[in-house]
Amino acid sequence: MKSLFFGLIISISVFSSKSYSQEKSYSIKDSINVFYDQFFNQLETNYIYRKTVDWTRLKPYIKQQALKSNTFEESLKVCTNLFDSIAGDHMILFVENGIYESNLKRRIGQEDLHSSLLETYAKEPKFNVSVVNEQYGYVFVPGMLLLNATQEELNQKAQEIYDAIIRIDNSAKIKGWIIDLRLNIGGNSNVMLAGLYHLLGDHTVSLYLDADKYVKSRSGLHNGVFYENHQIMAQAKILSKPKPEIPVVLITGIMTASAGEFVAMGFRGRKNMLIVGEESYGLTTANDLFELPFKTKAAITLSYGTDRSGKFTKTIRPEKMVVKEANFEDLSKDKNIIEAIKFIDTKQ
Repeated sequence: MKSLFFGLIISISVFSSKSYSQEKSYSIKDSINVFYDQFFNQLETNYIYRKTVDWTRLKPYIKQQALKSNTFEESLKVCTNLFDSIAGDHMILFVENGIYESNLKRRIGQEDLHSSLLETYAKEPKFNVSVVNEQYGYVFVPGMLLLNATQEELNQKAQEIYDAIIRIDNSAKIKGWIIDLRLNIGGNSNVMLAGLYHLLGDHTVSLYLDADKYVKSRSGLHNGVFYENHQIMAQAKILSKPKPEIPVVLITGIMTASAGEFVAMGFRGRKNMLIVGEESYGLTTANDLFELPFKTKAAITLSYGTDRSGKFTKTIRPEKMVVKEANFEDLSKDKNIIEAIKFIDTKQ
């Protein structure tokens, strides 16, 4: 699954404390050795920049630092140094009650964000679909971190997104759709794109490139199924014919990252589509999730993600820039929404 997970990037955010316990049968030293041996094995096999890393030097150094720890949990903090050492700015280690990630990530401060955006983010808003000015469908897609979800649960979430869009489409005369990704800091883009099938239809969504920028795999949609190569990643049962040419505007912002950026890329190249807002955060490499010892998981970067053109861009840059003009309290006064409606109206 590509572009799976994205850690918190906002400098004013707080993560829960990282309590941890390893298997009773292992000593602390044994646990550290087992964990790092298996983690390095996955990195040397899968990491996109693996050929540029001097693993023979790095591995003993990282393990030496980890083995200085008094507890296994403390040893996991060394993963931050590991990620920094291999330029893994998009990689994350998930433990039972928190994460460890790279210090290389761009830091966003309060001064970078509009007050309405901050206030809405603090409320932890959920996915929703509504109608603006009685004619424009509005789809708010936040980050969706589905860390331990089964395939059935992933499909259910995609179905929830799809069904909500269909309900609005059937209940009002919708001239066009606005997809708001401003608070989508990441998660499972497969589920999001499967859920948005009604507005995308059947086609290639993304290409994934290796370290030399050659295509190594592709993902797409067909009849509500999101697939990578020929493997089904998420799907929604289709209730009506899709509308791949109805006007659609995506809103991106400085907090749009990882999976949020992959959703935007999935629409790039679509007819009657515009992106408005601010330039995205810049995590358009693609991750997959790997199981590690002692109830840990790692999101490891495998490839560059691109839209259907195959051209890699570090960020998503809107065609129409709208900076710090959010108004989540009254969407009809939100400058991004106003620009979106202008575009939709020109397509009628």
